[in-house]
Order: sequence, then C-alpha cells, then structure tokens
Amino acid sequence: VLFDLVTRPWDDSRPPVTAHLTVLAPLDTLTAGAGAGAGAGAGAAGGEVEPAAVDGQPITAEHLRELLERLDALCPGGLQAPAGGSLSIALTNPVSGALRAVLTRRELERLARRGCADHPDGNCGCPLLDRPPPVERYRPTPAQRRFVSTRDRTCRHPGCASSAGWADLDHVLAHAEGGATACENLCCLCRRHHRLKTHAPGWSFAMDDDGVLTVTTPSGVTRVTRPPGLHDPAADEFEPAPF
Repeated sequence: VLFDLVTRPWDDSRPPVTAHLTVLAPLDTLTAGAGAGAGAGAGAAGGEVEPAAVDGQPITAEHLRELLERLDALCPGGLQAPAGGSLSIALTNPVSGALRAVLTRRELERLARRGCADHPDGNCGCPLLDRPPPVERYRPTPAQRRFVSTRDRTCRHPGCASSAGWADLDHVLAHAEGGATACENLCCLCRRHHRLKTHAPGWSFAMDDDGVLTVTTPSGVTRVTRPPGLHDPAADEFEPAPF
C-alpha cells in the first residue's frame, strides 16, 4: 500500500515517480589514489600499504576504473540510473569531505575507458577530472549547476531546508560587481532568500572555495552554513565532557 501511495501507478496525468540517486565516493576508499609511478602502494617488504588520505590529490583514470568496477559489482548489470531518473557519482576529498567532482554513469564509463590522453597505456597518475571550470558569462553551465546542487543539497541560507532542486543558482558576489561564474562563487538559494540577498539592504554574503557560506544580517549577527558532508575543523577544538 505504501509503495502504491508513493508511486501512484493509477495517476497517468503526471510523469511517473522516479528517483535521482547520488553515490558519494571519498577518494581514500579508492586505493588507486595512493600515487603514481613504480612502487606506489607497496611497502618496503613488498606488502600492500594503505594510501595516505590527502586532500587535493589528483583524480586519475585508475580511480575512475576502480570506481566503475565497484559500481558494477553492486548488482547484476551494474548500478544504473532508475527508470526515468538519474544517477550521479560524487567524488569527495578524504579528509575535509569537500566535493571534488560530479559525473554521470555514462561520463564515468567514457573517462575510465579513454584514460589519460598523454599516457594511454600506463597508470600515469595525471589528473583526469575535477570541478567544472569557470565560464565567461552570466548563466552557469549544466555541469556547474549539477556540481553546486550536489554540494549544497538545500538552500544555503541559515535555517532554510528548501531542496536544491527548487532553488536558484546565485552568484555570491554579484556578476555585475565582478563576481565570477564559478563553483566557488555560486550557491543554491530558494527564491525567497535569493530576493532577500539581492534586494534587502544591509545583508552581506561571502563564501570560500569549499562552499562555506557566511551570512551577516543588517544588525550584525553572523551565521555560517557548511555544505553537508564537509568536515568542520572547529568541531575538533571542543574538549570532551568530564563524565
């Protein structure tokens, strides 16, 4: 009964209910990221060693091939997008949890098959994928929208939980004031908070490269929101309770 209520198979006046699935893949879970060159991933005695968790390491063809193998092993035929829906794979930094790249299953297959154009026959460790580049125009690219929506998940205004699927993609520093159309200067805001930021006097918005948004009200109150999954270094500064 619950399944029928959710999927409403009797209702042919609207598109069928489907799912938009995002798979999160931290780079430290993909052992191919240990490094490039001979001996990478091997200990002095020839045994395997765990790769060090390092933010900012390049996303290589070997990373993508291993990720594709793992998706193929999840179920017969490999993990695919639901009928009428979508499948996105989000690669994150191992330490901070910051989002590095988002791609579809088809893009993953193409990049894993093509590999590095300069070293097609070897595991060179060259970077093959990262966040979408900036563009010299006002309107963000589809790749930028997908990246920012995956990073933010909801409206980023403090206290708002509106889904990113219904939000506007806003330039934190206005494009008319020199703000770049880049993932580092774009965030999801619902229409209400987008209008507040644009038209209400006295509000201040600033964002860093990892998407940490700082909002200051006209009265001087400051609130910070972080993308879901991004590690908060300040959380490590608190001492445990003495009981």
